[in-house]
Amino acid sequence: FFSFPSPRTMWVLLVICMVGSVIGEQLHAPQGVAHPKCMLEVEGASDGSGSVVTLENGYVKVAIDTTTGSISSYAAWKGDGAYGDVSSEMLTFSRVTSNGSASVPQAVTVNVIKNTTSIVTVKINNVTDTGDDTTATAQVSWTLSLPRGSHTIQVDVSGLILSTVSTKAFVLGLNFNAVSIYSLFEAGTVQMRNLAQGFFFATSAPSRIYGLGGNSSFDINMLRVSSPVALYTATDVAPSGIQLIVAGAYGGAVDVWANGWSNSSNVTTVSRGTTFQASLDIALNDRNFPLGGVDLSNNLPDDDLEAYLTGAYGSSPGCLCTYPNQVVAGETLAQIATTIARPDRGYANTYNYFDPDNYISLSSILYSGDPFLQQQVRKVVERSGAFLLPNGQLPHHFEFDKPQYTALSGATQTGPNTFWVKTALNYVGVTGDIQWLKSYMPTLRRAANFCFNLIKPSNGLLDAPGSLMIDVFIRQHFTSDSNAMIVGFLEQFAEAEAAVNNATGAQLLRDMAQAARTNMNKLLWAAPGRGLGTDDHYITQLNLDNTTRDFVDYDSNLIAAAHGIPSSQQAQKLFARIDGGRCSAAHGAGPQFVSEIYYDQANTVGGNTGDSWCSMGRIALFDAHARKQYNDVATFNNTILAPLQRDLIQYTWLHERYGCDGKQQLNRTEAYFEYPATVVMLLREIRYGINLAINSVTISPFGINQYTYHVGNVYVQYSQNTVILDLPGEYTKTFQITGLLPQAQYAVTGTYTQRNQRNHIARTGQFSTSDPATTTASVAECPGQAVYATNVNGALSFSMDVSCTVEIKLLP
Repeated sequence: FFSFPSPRTMWVLLVICMVGSVIGEQLHAPQGVAHPKCMLEVEGASDGSGSVVTLENGYVKVAIDTTTGSISSYAAWKGDGAYGDVSSEMLTFSRVTSNGSASVPQAVTVNVIKNTTSIVTVKINNVTDTGDDTTATAQVSWTLSLPRGSHTIQVDVSGLILSTVSTKAFVLGLNFNAVSIYSLFEAGTVQMRNLAQGFFFATSAPSRIYGLGGNSSFDINMLRVSSPVALYTATDVAPSGIQLIVAGAYGGAVDVWANGWSNSSNVTTVSRGTTFQASLDIALNDRNFPLGGVDLSNNLPDDDLEAYLTGAYGSSPGCLCTYPNQVVAGETLAQIATTIARPDRGYANTYNYFDPDNYISLSSILYSGDPFLQQQVRKVVERSGAFLLPNGQLPHHFEFDKPQYTALSGATQTGPNTFWVKTALNYVGVTGDIQWLKSYMPTLRRAANFCFNLIKPSNGLLDAPGSLMIDVFIRQHFTSDSNAMIVGFLEQFAEAEAAVNNATGAQLLRDMAQAARTNMNKLLWAAPGRGLGTDDHYITQLNLDNTTRDFVDYDSNLIAAAHGIPSSQQAQKLFARIDGGRCSAAHGAGPQFVSEIYYDQANTVGGNTGDSWCSMGRIALFDAHARKQYNDVATFNNTILAPLQRDLIQYTWLHERYGCDGKQQLNRTEAYFEYPATVVMLLREIRYGINLAINSVTISPFGINQYTYHVGNVYVQYSQNTVILDLPGEYTKTFQITGLLPQAQYAVTGTYTQRNQRNHIARTGQFSTSDPATTTASVAECPGQAVYATNVNGALSFSMDVSCTVEIKLLP
């Protein structure tokens, strides 16, 4: 190797790595952009006053000032070299004393270890804990590697204590511009945004730490780190970052947010000759989503991928409170809030709402494809499930660690039980954790029966005690919201019963669903003489004395359409009624408004009209499913998804509600989970049509005919000629692929693939021991090639063990 010392008379040296096509390498660039050249550049001023060593590849740029030791980093996620600032001091080393800690500017040398067409590696030497005016007590070397076509800078650290010293600690700092930090610790998740001088000294080891917001992000894969880790936010050094305590110790409060080293008075004797090492991968991005493990060589279109990952990682994971002390001091409780820590939280000290709040937030976490985060979902589900009442009623939410069985408004709802069970079943379908379903089914039955027992045999409809998912609206008895939802709930729970070999119970539930479907059309449709009698929507409720109430509720009508309850003719009238409303999304309101007729004080619990004039993400979700059910691609794309996707990319975090003017209601809770999580669900479930249920896999794209989706442990490559599926799970499911050529023959092949070679977040060294799908299928369970024919609608059906990689090819 050769070195670049601190300059005296150096001018400019430029070494360019050849483009892959020149030397015959086969490379695939993200989003169709050719991999730019990788470059090692050294610049020195003509007067010899300084030099900067720069590594860059079009995606990442790292600049090392050899006169000060400063290391700055930049990123351009599209690989076009249009870099954004990620960190002005990415790597620092310092000794913490009673006077605090600070990295001191100092001259360093840079040795070039490797400079090839595929990677550049440099080693930065002479990094010490002090400047030239005092004798150094420790030194560090950083080895940085930047591969071509990668957003990840590989960092290896090696250090040595030069003399015995009494001090608080020696720390390696990784400092970034992102304003919110998230850490996945073995003990749970921790997140914080904008806590001034906030430090979190953890006793648990992290596997992944990422940060986002402020038009940049970082994603750290802790490949080989044995040192204790401290997170920090909003300090004088940077908006966020971490410290690795490589020698010495922190003596203050741990596993809570505090004010840093000023809270630690202990002094440790660190012996001469002590060594330390660490290896990390740091993925950098100039957008507000983490890139670590994301396959950019062939994935979703730019805006879809950006919105998906911003929604999946920016909001809901930050709501998780599964780390010790996050809810109650001294307790480890698997609970989830409604906002990120900013640093306070909306709806302070309340958690685990399933009406349907956390059904949406936890679904988006499941769709991250991160096995660790998916296990946090299971823990949250089990936390609420541990507090079922004897009649099966689930807590509506928790105040601190105490279960509450009515809404904040005081209402009793059907929503918590319904959406909690649906969350549990979604967890099973997405992860393939069928063994958990079998063990937990008795608890799920108790919770489901709380709703099923409300169904009256006389008319097959549910007699609801309150609203399904808008708690302040007064709705009772045979309501259209709960009855529209019970149809899908019965059908989904029938699938769960079938999965545990209860065929009789499954059929009973299907029969009940059909009866509810039929009787809802018979008794709740606004036929002449019922409700407004306009024959174009479902009424709000039918009372026990056969009187009615009718607000033309958008939520219940769209829930009904999402489950295919109205006929095609009814649906056409229903959509026309909703889309003609003054505050409907079709008229420019936020997706989607609550009702045509205003719920005034007399029609809300306690006169609370807070949700009477707004749009909700939960309604937009059912609206999207309804449009797909009746094949309205344009409304889904233009009216529902597009405005939310645009705002999410622009703002990263969104407010709780939108208004009739189509704008966020800024007086509502900030950094709320609902709309970002809804965008994730809209993209996965509707546009790309990826639905992993307990017993089935459905791939049904909506408005597109070709894509590749590779997020976490799910891989789908789809076109009318070829479909490839690589999914989590270890048992047989029924596959249905739609949108293929009608009445055509396809070869379906199942290939055995070693489980730990796939279905993981594509991060070097990252395989989750908590992933329920860690065993491998036998070769015999992957049957080789068979030929199947699509039906007249272009749908293909077959069964196979999901542990097999499935390849479907059109035959000539």
